[in-house]
Amino acid sequence: MTQAAQGPLRISSNGRYFVDAAGRPFFWLGDTAWPLYAQYAREDAERYLRNRADKGFTVIQGVLLWGGGTGFEGATPGPNAAGELPWLNQNPATPNDAYFQHVDHLACVAAEHGLFLAMLPTWGYYVNDVRTFNVENAHAYGRWLGERYRNQPNIVWVNGGDRVPTGYEAVWRALAYGLRAGDGGAHLITYHPCGWTHSSQYFHHDDWLDFNMIQTWTEWAKVYPAVAYDTQLQPAKPVVLAEGAYENGPEYPQGPITPLIVRRQAWWAFMAGGFHTYGQDQMWRMEPGWASTFDTPGAAHMAVFRRIATSREWWRRISDQGIFASGVGSERTLNTAVRSPEGDWAMVYLSGQRHARLHLDRLQTRRVKATFVNPQTGEEQDAGTYETGNLTGAQFPQAKQQWFSTPGYWEDALLMLDGID
Repeated sequence: MTQAAQGPLRISSNGRYFVDAAGRPFFWLGDTAWPLYAQYAREDAERYLRNRADKGFTVIQGVLLWGGGTGFEGATPGPNAAGELPWLNQNPATPNDAYFQHVDHLACVAAEHGLFLAMLPTWGYYVNDVRTFNVENAHAYGRWLGERYRNQPNIVWVNGGDRVPTGYEAVWRALAYGLRAGDGGAHLITYHPCGWTHSSQYFHHDDWLDFNMIQTWTEWAKVYPAVAYDTQLQPAKPVVLAEGAYENGPEYPQGPITPLIVRRQAWWAFMAGGFHTYGQDQMWRMEPGWASTFDTPGAAHMAVFRRIATSREWWRRISDQGIFASGVGSERTLNTAVRSPEGDWAMVYLSGQRHARLHLDRLQTRRVKATFVNPQTGEEQDAGTYETGNLTGAQFPQAKQQWFSTPGYWEDALLMLDGID
């Protein structure tokens, strides 16, 4: 069994991934439950957190001040399921302790299940649109939150909230610096942007931005290049695809968002060198019967995703599209690959019923054992053992290539290449 991560989280020495308080690599597999603190009844919230922990999720993204989501916001943040408003007299300078006692409870429940909470202090609507926040009260509110949760180890702060910060940068920075002043730097801070944008576009060089978030939203076919771009920025910072296309979401021109599309987004983010947050449509819409949707196929497939992705030293992976001699595809048909720095293993993701010719000589061993793994079930299928063309005693390696095809009736596939001898 994987040992539970110890908070608070930190950034690795090379800036590429997260580590826990014991220095162990931390695998961010997020889920999106924006109304968790505001609208989930306590028993639903507890059941949801237990369900996500059982599936292998490690981070839950939720909003402290929620008004219904983009396009549905109320003029002021709504009450929680117990009827408590977040502020007294609708004034952000006077937080309501009863409201935040519920948040305290959920933070403790999440910790018991080994989950980290990526908390958004506010939805962006209350900064950009109705301008409830200004520089002064944003800093004060951030400081209050930071002080309250200073010693809660399973917190990550997420500034922003589905908005481009242009024109309001001073307010968002004030909120971030308030958080940092309040918790003394105890927790990481990032920024959640709106669709098709990156936090790096606005704040990459700010000293409070510890890692980057991306929202591709409807443009799910752009996940790989979006994540790959941010991984190349300097200084290096971890990259999280924080919001892609939601499973079963109704508003996507490139829909429907099937479990296959859900898996593609996760694997593309991973193969590009980043991390992934899954989303299920009803976890934020909460339409009638929403609580019966905790076990949709895409959520179950995220458990398989984590098991496969973490079966190797994932924190040392290098994206390497040069493994493909032919059949790399593009956009919605993109196939992707990573390998270890030493070239003793590689993972190749075939995003559909695909054929790909691979450079086995990218593996720096004499031979390679190939195994297909089904991203839906984890089922493994032997794919043969091959010479790589390396370590033959010749002056130069031989250019060994091999065709591989997604096994019949599988929608997509992981090809694991492990060097032997």
